[in-house]
Amino acid sequence: MTSGRTYRRGMTQRSPSATLSFPASTSPVPRFVRALARRWPALLGLAFAAFNLVTDDPNSITAVLLVLVLATTAYVVIAALVRPRWSWPVLGVLVVVVVTARLLSSGPVVELAAMTAVAVGAITVGAVRGTFSRPGPWRWQPFAAVGFMALGLGALWLSPEGGRVLIAVGLIGHAVWDVAHWRRHAVVSRSLAEWCAALDLTLGVGVLVLALA
Repeated sequence: MTSGRTYRRGMTQRSPSATLSFPASTSPVPRFVRALARRWPALLGLAFAAFNLVTDDPNSITAVLLVLVLATTAYVVIAALVRPRWSWPVLGVLVVVVVTARLLSSGPVVELAAMTAVAVGAITVGAVRGTFSRPGPWRWQPFAAVGFMALGLGALWLSPEGGRVLIAVGLIGHAVWDVAHWRRHAVVSRSLAEWCAALDLTLGVGVLVLALA
């Protein structure tokens, strides 16, 4: 009887380990795919930057300037709304505004004016609501918006080569701004900050290399 109980007790003690004895998958492919899936914002930003570089006109600053202005406007609008979860919808609405302005005009003036007006409106709303009195990155949003917008629009007064260099510097600077928000989980959604960082850095470096080549 004792040996029977000992045998059954031994089987009971070994049964949990037996259920865990199946070897886990060690294939690196699923882990690699999962890692790529988690970095979808960066991959999307890289793809968008590559598209811009391939289709970009080296004698014009319009396309790269609109990227900088759009990113700057998106940040200050999201900050004024105090709705990080609305980051992608806000970006989508701004893209629609740019496309609509392009369809209604024959040049970039209307597009840039529309983004500038939206940015100024967002700064005003944020100031009235007291949004920019919050600590951390919130209080720097209007200053960053004015700085990046001034840098981008200032490129219009330079030659195409000089303007592209200035915008490239602005894009790289905005990539640093994106990373700071990504690390802090602040103001905008983390996925948008990651997307914007990949886009700004890749496009900025690419434009700078092409301009100085």
